[in-house]
Amino acid sequence: MLCGCSPKLTNRTPAESIPSHHPDYAVIYFYRTGNFVKTPYDVHLGDDVVYRSKNKTKAVVKVDKPGRYEIWAKTESRESLTLDIELGKEYYVRTFVHMGAAIWRPSLELMSRESALADWNAIP
Repeated sequence: MLCGCSPKLTNRTPAESIPSHHPDYAVIYFYRTGNFVKTPYDVHLGDDVVYRSKNKTKAVVKVDKPGRYEIWAKTESRESLTLDIELGKEYYVRTFVHMGAAIWRPSLELMSRESALADWNAIP
């Protein structure tokens, strides 16, 4: 069963300023590096829009209830990722696009902290 809890969105916050190992919440870092494709789309955590994926953007979301969450986005097709959120943990989700039949499709990828930090810190 997916959790329908409302997350707390903290936008434009440096990753290092959010304590990632806080016992009362989990942290999800959403980001998108830049490329020639400019197609934006909304990223949802359950029923809530938590991030507008555009080139060179990022957002931090605090989740204060553990559980299974669906992260999803839709343009011409729907892409989703399911996370089992544990309090005190951090998660990095890279968003990007790939070619669809008529328009660009959203892509979501769970990244390791080590893989994500260079991209995250390069986004102003």
